Amino acid sequence: MAVNRYRDTRAGSLRPDDVGREVRLAGWIAAKRDHGGLLFVDLRDSGGTEAAGMVQLVLHPQLDSFPTLIALRVESVISVTGTVVARSEETANPRLATGGVEVGVESVEVLSTADVLPFPVEGEKEAGEEARLRYRYLDMRRGPVVERLARRARLAQLVRTHMATRGFLEVQTPILTASSPEGARDFLVPSRLHPGEFYALPQAPQQFKQLLMAGGVDRYFQIAPCFRDEASRADRSPGEFYQIDLEMAFATQEDVFEEVELLMSRVVDELSDKSTTTPFPRLAYAETVERYGTDKPDLRFELEIADVTATLGGRTELPMFADAPDKGQRIRALLAPSAADRPRKWFDAFAEAAKRLGVIGSWLQLDPDGTKGPLSRKLSDAELATLSEAVGAQPGDAVLTTVGPGGAASTALGGVRGALGRELGLADPRALAFAWVVDFPMYERNPDTGGWDFSHNPFSMPQGGLDALRDKDPGDILAYQYDLVCNGLELSSGAVRNHRPDIMEAAFALAGYDVERIESSFPALWNAFHFGPPPHAGIAPGFDRILMMLEDQANLREVIAFPLNQSARDLLMGAPSQVNPAQLRELNLRILPPPEA
Repeated sequence: MAVNRYRDTRAGSLRPDDVGREVRLAGWIAAKRDHGGLLFVDLRDSGGTEAAGMVQLVLHPQLDSFPTLIALRVESVISVTGTVVARSEETANPRLATGGVEVGVESVEVLSTADVLPFPVEGEKEAGEEARLRYRYLDMRRGPVVERLARRARLAQLVRTHMATRGFLEVQTPILTASSPEGARDFLVPSRLHPGEFYALPQAPQQFKQLLMAGGVDRYFQIAPCFRDEASRADRSPGEFYQIDLEMAFATQEDVFEEVELLMSRVVDELSDKSTTTPFPRLAYAETVERYGTDKPDLRFELEIADVTATLGGRTELPMFADAPDKGQRIRALLAPSAADRPRKWFDAFAEAAKRLGVIGSWLQLDPDGTKGPLSRKLSDAELATLSEAVGAQPGDAVLTTVGPGGAASTALGGVRGALGRELGLADPRALAFAWVVDFPMYERNPDTGGWDFSHNPFSMPQGGLDALRDKDPGDILAYQYDLVCNGLELSSGAVRNHRPDIMEAAFALAGYDVERIESSFPALWNAFHFGPPPHAGIAPGFDRILMMLEDQANLREVIAFPLNQSARDLLMGAPSQVNPAQLRELNLRILPPPEA
């Protein structure tokens, strides 16, 4: 076995049992301390392994390399040889795994030097996000990022092992493909060989995995890269992301649920200290929005939205409540525990947020010395008691109400529910409350055209099949579509696929597509479905989001090696960037100035 000239031992592996050993170490100078002639150096080696870590070096003034090391800046890279010695009880560092020993240095080789750092790598001082992304390699040296990347690698390995044992075949689908008219904006790639034509980076391998089913692959999966030109948010990357893409032939919705529950339970058990239970509960979409104000509820706490339309609508002199039933509106109420003494601006902010959603927001404060807030002056004592009882409010609490269309009235309270759960610590941080949200509506009204649009996935099988498409109002048709949610985060969407051309033709017709448009938009899928495709179903849990959940991170960027910023820019590599005129000529392209505002 060849001898490594830089190191024969990892710094983080040294323990008292190694005292007396001669070792060769390599790493970064994390810190230096000059103590009356003796120089103490904290040497940190590369992370991502169990042996990684830091150890203290001791250098004496008579060492030839002593002046050189004195002059080096922190984060310079050195290789040293020396002997492991025990630290005294008084000088031992219990915060380090190597804190019981140090290395008496005998020789030093400088491997590279560091300039003045843009931010400290060691210590508690935080760096700004822009600096962290611009100098991501320095950010990695601080430890947590590389630890998350190591967890990411273990997750990928576990997924591959588990899926293989469950009979899934890993298949890599194309990165250069055709643009799709559905979903988010595509990233387009101009073709040099075919002037004026473009490839698109896949938003998801949706059509390819369905074509695999048509081709006779029984169970498929891949950790798939996906590309969408969309805005950034905390749980979504603005450019690319990865998902655990899977599809199953001859499968029902319940078959998909079983496989995903097995996978997620194993991931939680082996990669976290959190807990979950199976089977995951099933929640109907409409009921979920009504009870929690969102289709991705945090189920770790019980705070639910109450419908008080029957008890207060039309039964009070307050016009917004009295008129609600006749206008087809709903009255919703939410308990705000211990919120009676919150400042007026907190309640005003809620009312403004509700107004932006097209609903009326109001409130009641149950102060121990009496009720306060707009509703206290407009409802009778009996009505106030009815409202309080509906949500279980006690003195010291507050009650928030909304009046408006059912979904919007609940949604306006959903955000407050989530915020209260976080602020009041209502959720167990070690629990992962997975749930399936099912029975999504197949269609929704387009507010501009008045026509019907697909509300979720156009390739989904409608519940009731062809009969439902022919006989039901489109707004009443449900689809075999489902989301996997956990702790207020949507992890995945999936569906039982519409594999029959006759049902697909009828489904797309309700959304304004004729057969010619279907064929031109999805030619491969449309043609494949005329040659005996099996029924199939699938899903694609977000790989990055799973890791974000396991790591308790509020932003997806913290679990990605080289993320874009909120403006979809790569500050490290300088992308996107301009290209030179020769490249444009080769692609038969020219740049047009953006239209004036």
